[in-house]
Amino acid sequence: MEKSTSPASQDHGAKPAGRLAFNFLLLAGGEFLAKILTFLSFSYLARTLGPERFGSLEFTLAVMVFFTLPVDLGLGSYGAREIARNPGKAAELFREITGLRILLACCCVAGLALFTGLLHKPAEVKMLLLLYGVSLFAGPALVQWFFQAHDLMHWVAAASIVRQFVFAGLIFATVRPGTSLLYLGGIEIASVAATACFCLYVVRGQMRLPLRFPSLRFPALRGHIGQAAPIGMTEVAWAFTWYFATVLLGFLFSDQSLGWFGASHRMLMALHTFVWLYFFNLLPSISRCAAKPHDALLGLMHRSMRFAAWTSIYVAFVLTVLAQPVMTLAYGASFSGAASILQILAWMLPVAMLSGHHRYILIAYGHQARLLWCTIISAVVAIVCGFAFVPAFGAIGAAWALLAANTVLFALAYREVDRLVVRVPFLRDAAMPAAGLALSLALFFVTRNIWLVTGVATVGYGILLARFQGRDALLMLKSLRKPDAVAEESAVA
Repeated sequence: MEKSTSPASQDHGAKPAGRLAFNFLLLAGGEFLAKILTFLSFSYLARTLGPERFGSLEFTLAVMVFFTLPVDLGLGSYGAREIARNPGKAAELFREITGLRILLACCCVAGLALFTGLLHKPAEVKMLLLLYGVSLFAGPALVQWFFQAHDLMHWVAAASIVRQFVFAGLIFATVRPGTSLLYLGGIEIASVAATACFCLYVVRGQMRLPLRFPSLRFPALRGHIGQAAPIGMTEVAWAFTWYFATVLLGFLFSDQSLGWFGASHRMLMALHTFVWLYFFNLLPSISRCAAKPHDALLGLMHRSMRFAAWTSIYVAFVLTVLAQPVMTLAYGASFSGAASILQILAWMLPVAMLSGHHRYILIAYGHQARLLWCTIISAVVAIVCGFAFVPAFGAIGAAWALLAANTVLFALAYREVDRLVVRVPFLRDAAMPAAGLALSLALFFVTRNIWLVTGVATVGYGILLARFQGRDALLMLKSLRKPDAVAEESAVA
């Protein structure tokens, strides 16, 4: 059996805390830079294309989520896990998973072609979808999962930066008012192809893994798909929860409201990256609590949820009060009408931050199957609420449908943790931030001065956070440097 000759593959024991923290910082830094490049390029596109044409682009990207995720179908997470467990099978798994993703890419492109043929949209939008579909063929070569399996997080971060740097560079250099949307499809193909070439260079040139033809042995592929499919199904259900409203809105409306919703949703997703990074860092500490008495978990959750409540409620409040200037600054005056949409979507941040604790407890305690069902039910809620709200209320209805689905996911995850692990309350941790929110909103309704209210709320939240959450905030920052030490302090406090 062929073995990986990568030096990283030889170091498969437990990683020291400093290495884990360094890997996290690399990944966080890369994701942050990539998100900045993405946000700047789409901000430029929104200003250049205008709300209606930008809405067509956002509709295309939302549709592509449902064809991009099945190309991976959880194989990336599965492959990283299996290689971490058995580094000697790295080369074999690389070939088999790549071969399986090629087959899935062909199926997804065929499905996209059929979908596009049945779609009642302008020819430009249909052609843009097909161009984005071409980029799916490069998906199997995006092997960041392989770098992750070897703890080479600097290559994971570098791949994200390469993709967004190429995309943003071509956008700023070539897109002007009147540029065809089809040109954006070509830019997407170029950025994905450049990232694929970079990934293959790292695999061959830096990790010294010979690039052989992908394996198409069906018995092995069938076993991999059986293991990875539950992970992939969770990701697809998540996509329905977060993107179905955008797609349905695009089917029913083609005016500027689609662009307004897409811009607001994009800002939300950029902020949600920090939610993911927060729990990416917290998961090891939660997992260590699984081998300890429940008091350790409750202590950690109490500190973390108070910190999460203070920060996320404050950010949601600021976005609510400053929604119009924020959208105008980010996307231009033609997007000021999106303020009311952002004011609703902003409250998904506290919901996601608080529910994340319960969702990741289910993962850490081995109850992924229950989390899958919670996510599927929330996806059904997103679909039902979408059909109920979007036709009647347009973009505002889409925002409420999205918020409702994620609130249901929170409630279901809370119930499952209560039933399977231990009751992890959240109301007491959110009470003080909620009181600060109530006072800030009261001041806003009395004065109607958004800048005065934001300034007073910022000072007030800062004082209260330092007074009631200062030590815990320092622990959260310290966790970037010494995760194990923080877990111990949280458990015994």
